[in-house]
Amino acid sequence: MTEEGDAFFNIDSRLLLQLGEKLVANRAVALAELVKNSYDADATFVEIKLIKVKNRGGAIVIRDNGLGMTLDIFKKTWMRIATTDKEENPISKKYKRKKAGEKGIGRFACRRLSKKLKLISIAENEYGNKEEVKATFNWPLFVPGSDVDKIAIKYEKNIVDKNRQTGTTLILEETNDAWTGHDIRRLRLELIDLISPVVYKQKLSSDELHKSFDPGFEIKFECPEFPAKELSLDKTFFENAWAKLTAYVDNKGKTKYRIQTIKKILQKIDKQFERTETFNFLKNANLEVYIFTYRSDFFASSEWTLTKAEKIGAERGGIKVYSDNFRVFAYGEKGDDWLRTDYDRGRSVSGVDEEVSEFKGEDERPGLRLFRSNNLFGYVIFIKDDNPDLEITVNRERLITNDAFEELRKFVRLGIDFATVLYASEITLELKEKKENEIEEEEKRRIAEETVKKETDELRKKAEEDARKVREELKKVQEERRNIEQERRKIEEERRRAEQEARLTAKEEAKKKAEDALKKEKELLEAEQKLIELEGKAQIAEEKATSKSLIDRKKAEEQLKYFQEKELRRKEDKLKEEFSMLRVLASTGTLILILEHELQSLIEDMDEMNKNFSSLIKKLPKDEKEKYNDDLESFRNRIEMTKELYDFLGLTVGKESRLEKKQWVLFPIVENVFRPFKWYFSEFGIQISNTVPDDLRTSSMYRSELVSILHNLLTNALKAVKGEQDRRIEVTSFKKNDMIHVWFLDSGKGLDKKLWESVFDPFVSYSEPDIRFGVGTGLGLKIVRDFVRSYGGNVRFIDPPKSWKTCVEILLPAG
Repeated sequence: MTEEGDAFFNIDSRLLLQLGEKLVANRAVALAELVKNSYDADATFVEIKLIKVKNRGGAIVIRDNGLGMTLDIFKKTWMRIATTDKEENPISKKYKRKKAGEKGIGRFACRRLSKKLKLISIAENEYGNKEEVKATFNWPLFVPGSDVDKIAIKYEKNIVDKNRQTGTTLILEETNDAWTGHDIRRLRLELIDLISPVVYKQKLSSDELHKSFDPGFEIKFECPEFPAKELSLDKTFFENAWAKLTAYVDNKGKTKYRIQTIKKILQKIDKQFERTETFNFLKNANLEVYIFTYRSDFFASSEWTLTKAEKIGAERGGIKVYSDNFRVFAYGEKGDDWLRTDYDRGRSVSGVDEEVSEFKGEDERPGLRLFRSNNLFGYVIFIKDDNPDLEITVNRERLITNDAFEELRKFVRLGIDFATVLYASEITLELKEKKENEIEEEEKRRIAEETVKKETDELRKKAEEDARKVREELKKVQEERRNIEQERRKIEEERRRAEQEARLTAKEEAKKKAEDALKKEKELLEAEQKLIELEGKAQIAEEKATSKSLIDRKKAEEQLKYFQEKELRRKEDKLKEEFSMLRVLASTGTLILILEHELQSLIEDMDEMNKNFSSLIKKLPKDEKEKYNDDLESFRNRIEMTKELYDFLGLTVGKESRLEKKQWVLFPIVENVFRPFKWYFSEFGIQISNTVPDDLRTSSMYRSELVSILHNLLTNALKAVKGEQDRRIEVTSFKKNDMIHVWFLDSGKGLDKKLWESVFDPFVSYSEPDIRFGVGTGLGLKIVRDFVRSYGGNVRFIDPPKSWKTCVEILLPAG
């Protein structure tokens, strides 16, 4: 017997579970969907308050002043799953906003957050009355296996006073999760960034306001248990950025970029770049990014300290994505690298997009200075209607990865590359200028010191000559005075005899003789008096000459002392810095020994895990085995790499290495230094060669120091070649005149001859930063030279053989 009839879909309550807990996993996204509902309801603000949420069972209250819902709207929209209301009415009633909520996710997001929901909504109905609707949702009643349409939601409707404010209040009771201070802090930041930064930028004056003009939308947040608020990144913060990047894609896919410096390094930059190619999918999108370089001189006169800014960059830096007025979550979050800048910079991928290579300037490898997420504060916003292929995933957290998304990424990343090449050129010029200034300053100091020494010697000689001449003149005057005095005394004696004779004889001739003698005596007295005065003047001249000599010499000596003390302070500061770093390095010795022990335990655990995984994989179906075998092989490779590192650590800090001097065969030591990095060589396509003769022995030395010498030179060579197309490193050696000559050759960037000696100074480093080998302390080559010289050898840069860019030669006594 045939039975005919109509069948209808039934909706299981499991669907609400999928739309709530499963679909909206992120609590911030859940709240964001509720905020969007308030925005769509033409609210000018929404208040979010979290009450007693440190533990489960608290409450979240969301209140807005929007248009609210009448009972009829409540039944047709809120109570209908997957309603078409927003497709049929995409523009809000009062402020003509483009609605942001989709697929009715907001109401089910409530289930993600709490067990109960109380809804209170006040709206003006078609008769002009204010209508209040109350409803309670008890989510645990919607258990899988039950029919959604069979579970009643109790509601009540009342007409209220016309003066009551319209709007909707959601009270989420018995929260599902406990919230920590960190959770609240992240939520605050996510809500701060939820609304597009370009919405409501333009404010109209009061006489321009119209009833339908959108006054804006504000999110208010409160959590009494965690009252601290995040710093607002206002204009004063962004004034410390190096530059501002702006760009747009028009409705035909044409793109234009502009970089304007805010804080100049060497020069004010205002450059534009326009793509020749157009985007196929991306239309009507805008980019605005503030680029920070965290230089102390940029923050010197700012209320924002450098340390605080760097911390904010680590926490809040990134480029966020907005679809129309609301943010697409995840992009620009801490740890998110959707532009792959952190990935590329960390792995020292040195290239930038060829489209901006014309702006490369002085720096040949600008990609090594690629800006990371913590350097970037900004957003990209696209108009959804013009970009239908930029679709948000159903969980509202990301965009679907497709050609349109790749173009969006390309649009933003190209702007970052454009900024990078300009910045890299500036830094290269600054470093060059700084080095030239240092050389010039050193030359000035040297010339000034030599000049002061020369002037001091000349002043001393002149002063001594002046004093000598005065002394000779004084001596001459004194001699002449003595002669005159003797002659005067002689005449005085003659006069006395003549006077005596004149008195006794009364002869006229004797009288005349006495008078002549008296006259002569007076003349001599006058001459003697003049010489006494001249002697006094000569003594004063001598004192002045001596005094001036002393003053000039003191001045010159003080100037010389100033230069000498300045140079001494510079050397002392450098030594202090060196000793400080050496203390830090020395203090890590114990930690390394602990690490060696822990590394051995880790290797044993990894071996055990490998055995367990192998056993489990054998029990899987064939197609699953193939999938996991690749992962297991990668894991095994990591185990081997960890073992190699452990062995290398033993070479460096092992008892034999530290306490016993031996004559070491060089070839196997070089091989041991290479071995831990073979995965690194493979990953970056670096060709490595050890052509050291297998019979060469060093003189007696500690193995740890020999390993340290080779390791330092290897890591420098690795950092030099990793960004080049030609990536080769070779270690070769030969014996000559009882000395072993070890050559470290690489095909990297090379080093200017002018720097061949200065790089051995402590804290001088020209190597590129690397995620595995670090930025470099500038002590590596200093330590290498100290070790080598302690064994009667030397290390230096020499002209490399043909086809090589750098050659470091180590000379060690042969064994």
